[in-house]
Amino acid sequence: MAVIGCGPRGTSVLERIAANTHLLAPEERFDIHVIDPYPVGAGRVWRQGQSPLLWSNTRADECTLFTDDTVTCQGPAVEGPTLEQWARDLAAGRLHLPPGYQPAPGTREEAARVHAGWFATRKLTGDYLAWFFWRSVAAVAPRAHVRTHQASVLSLGDLPDGRQRVRLDDGETVDVDLVILAQGHFQVKPQGPEPRLAQHAAAHHLSYQPTAYTSDISLDAFPAGEPVLMRGFGLTFIDIMVLLTEGRGGRFRREPSGELRYVPSGREPTLYVGSRRGVPYRSKFAYVLSGPPPRVPRYFSPADFADHSLDFASDLWPALARELTVAGYRELAHSHPQRLGVDAGEFLDRLDAAQWRSPEFKDLIEQAVPDSRDHIDVDGLDRPLANRRFPDAAALRAWMLHYLADDLERGRNPRYSAHLAVYHAIFSISQALWAVVQRGEVEPGNGSHSMTAFFDFCRFRTSGPPGPRLEQLLALARAGVVDFVGANMKVTCRGGVFEARTSSLDRVVQARALIEARLPGRALTRVADPLLLHLVGEREIREQVQTDPTTGRRQPTGLIDTRGARPLGPDGSPHPRRFVTSPGDFPRPRTNDPFLHQSDAVAREALRALVEARSGSRRRASPPSPTSHVY
Repeated sequence: MAVIGCGPRGTSVLERIAANTHLLAPEERFDIHVIDPYPVGAGRVWRQGQSPLLWSNTRADECTLFTDDTVTCQGPAVEGPTLEQWARDLAAGRLHLPPGYQPAPGTREEAARVHAGWFATRKLTGDYLAWFFWRSVAAVAPRAHVRTHQASVLSLGDLPDGRQRVRLDDGETVDVDLVILAQGHFQVKPQGPEPRLAQHAAAHHLSYQPTAYTSDISLDAFPAGEPVLMRGFGLTFIDIMVLLTEGRGGRFRREPSGELRYVPSGREPTLYVGSRRGVPYRSKFAYVLSGPPPRVPRYFSPADFADHSLDFASDLWPALARELTVAGYRELAHSHPQRLGVDAGEFLDRLDAAQWRSPEFKDLIEQAVPDSRDHIDVDGLDRPLANRRFPDAAALRAWMLHYLADDLERGRNPRYSAHLAVYHAIFSISQALWAVVQRGEVEPGNGSHSMTAFFDFCRFRTSGPPGPRLEQLLALARAGVVDFVGANMKVTCRGGVFEARTSSLDRVVQARALIEARLPGRALTRVADPLLLHLVGEREIREQVQTDPTTGRRQPTGLIDTRGARPLGPDGSPHPRRFVTSPGDFPRPRTNDPFLHQSDAVAREALRALVEARSGSRRRASPPSPTSHVY
């Protein structure tokens, strides 16, 4: 078989293949061709050859590719260290190094500095993934021989006997029984206004960077002292911010008062940042809950929504908002009962009994939670700048500095553990929600309570930067290196400049440089990956589309349409020799993470298909017996 793409997803599938080889006959042997233009294990995002200033945005203790006893997959669980445990074992000399793996330069040094709450560099994370890959190679031997190809796949085709021909950009051709596509987040071509902005930049000698992964772009075109518009306030912005400041020789220094201060090198541009929300994603938490994570869902299960069509805004949103809100308030009652205006037990009983958003519910919160800092407002958490307008740039800047400092405090101080409980509840509720959505009977809706808005809210709350990065942003803003544009940022071209406007402020910011500081959107219609481009052109794959059961409105998802992990052709039939994995975030340990479910399911289906393909080959190769009939 061939595994195309070997970042975290492809590596996870390889480990699950190793764990499930009992599905084959004892004498069965096979080859696995692993194909990726980037280093195996790490792949594109986590490759070791990038700047050590780029960090993972998830704590090292929350990163793993190993299954554990919480993962409800069919294959056997194979437990192993999280990224944090792995680094500690490597530094202490306790780690077994499988054949093919050697720590990259600098890995042992960083591993020796890892502590609880550590945010690893992407280089260190890539080394963990490389170790995991070579460990999986050793685990699958001697049943399978793994051969790696550092190349891109140009095309994939069917041979007359059903086997698959894989053509690589180095001229090699690989023929296999079946193929697993595991490219993760694929490249896409510029979309929307980006081509027009690029043409304007070229015509007026401006600097323009379209959406791209940080490690794939050059920032040399953005000179010191010049204003640079940055559209996007998520993790890509944080990466570029660090590379244009600390990466150009600036230093962060801790004052005796404890405040972090930025000392410029003089080589930095001035960054004007804005986005749709106008604020960065919420920062990660630097502490853990004193008790177990909240039990979610409490008030609904996928079975409650079976056998009928659903409207996300009216049927699902209220249930989801209640789950998240109550998870926060239950944590407040358990860990901080002294901050309640009523007895904690009474509060929880009334909380469970009250109808969601009823006058009774609102009165209970007003009476029992007197400090507004303890309020859990799902809508307010999502759009902090909604309906806010400032008289001038100084007022917006003052509000932003306070907002950043407040968010930093919430991420550091266990006093705000109710918000950490909401963070955990989002992960738990998403699994139950996905079970409902997969039935295909959900009207996604529009507006602030649509399905898209909910998943966007989840990313905003859970996919933010490490707290230290937010503190650096605060220091850069105080130093005048970063300034804020506001929410609903729009960029237009006027003469020889870019102009930015927002709904937060009556101000136009002009600059001769613009960076799209956000990840490219996902769409098969704009794919740039050569293999997927080939498959789309040959009409061998199609995009998954969600259809509103009421209106019939079709909404593309950017995912390859599949059935049982097999890609569907234009006629809706699944390909018998090809399998597709979907992109996903780094799995978290002891959370029954769906990422690991899918890796296991794809691995098992691929092994069964391999048995079937080989049985068919043997039947075709064997002469008919005297008693058989050939039709």
